Amino acid sequence: MKMHLQTRSVLLILMGLSMHACTSHAQSSTATSESGGTDALLAKFKAAGRNASVTVFPAGIVGRPIRPVGDVVAAMLERAGMPNIQIDAPEFSPPREADLAAIAEAFAAFVGTHPISTNYAVYSDFQGTREKGFTEIRTVIATREGRVVWQDRQTDADADFKRVRPKEPMECCLLVVERLRPLLGLGDPAQSTAPEGPIAQRWAARSGVPDKEEMGAMNIRQDQFRKRAATATLLVLPSRVSGEYDGTCAAHLAAMINEKGLTQARASGSAPSIAAANDMNEQKVLWAMARGMKVYVTQSRPDADYVLFAEYLAAPGSGGRLDVRGVHLAVCDREGNWVIVDFQNSHHDDFRAVRPESREDCDRLVVRRLERLCR
Repeated sequence: MKMHLQTRSVLLILMGLSMHACTSHAQSSTATSESGGTDALLAKFKAAGRNASVTVFPAGIVGRPIRPVGDVVAAMLERAGMPNIQIDAPEFSPPREADLAAIAEAFAAFVGTHPISTNYAVYSDFQGTREKGFTEIRTVIATREGRVVWQDRQTDADADFKRVRPKEPMECCLLVVERLRPLLGLGDPAQSTAPEGPIAQRWAARSGVPDKEEMGAMNIRQDQFRKRAATATLLVLPSRVSGEYDGTCAAHLAAMINEKGLTQARASGSAPSIAAANDMNEQKVLWAMARGMKVYVTQSRPDADYVLFAEYLAAPGSGGRLDVRGVHLAVCDREGNWVIVDFQNSHHDDFRAVRPESREDCDRLVVRRLERLCR
């Protein structure tokens, strides 16, 4: 959290943008990618490069258009260096059980009858099942007049699909952008110096990410916590696991924190009432929890220097394991001011090192994060 939090929050604005997967460009060609139109149309699109004006349509998940997912593609393209991006487009539903060529023609025809203000339109569709996850990523580029420019299909037989290994909608968005990067000469959207345009700023506001002033104040409070952690008292609240509070996690966390000598921790015996958000935007979930904790601590005034609350986004997996999608934690001071707000998912080194598959694993990840942030 010592890094620039505002940049980090925008970079990882929805369910975590993979930082490591963006480090290399997509392969320049693949057997599953083709122009879908004339060579002249594709050449003109490539020549426009990052200056091409593009409307990103709501992306489809198994054919169902979901606007926020398309907006993520747009935000990533914007950070990759495309300044002329629009997102206010109607929803397109592809023909059922159609192949990529049929979807491309249908989308182009749709664009031709639904005027847009840009020269090009982008549509992506993510196919898969609950059991197998995402198995196919399709992307189509069309002109505003309704002609197919480019179409791309990625499956587990393709190198870029294998490299990104999309398990979540946001990782599918990442793969879409990775495929377009060499085509248009785009930059890396995960770089800290990547431009933040109006789409990214809009998403930050929607996600509830604090402004730079509050982030700066939190950095100062974190430094103060680090200096006095060894002698400070920490009240550990029952964690929220899959929406339910669990006091055993609080006891386990407090014991591990004390064992490592991070601070003087004790478990709370009563479950808090902290607001939660059910949203595909992980940052929105994180900051809704952080705001709820601020309210709770401010109202309850606990007898401790600091208060810790953790939330584990998980669902039952096979063999009694948990399918853990995210581990969130927040530390407030006794006045309710944020000291630490941190999240971990499969894109982060500590998450991958612990590989949480149980509540106890999630507890260990929380302590691992605290250890890094306290020392």
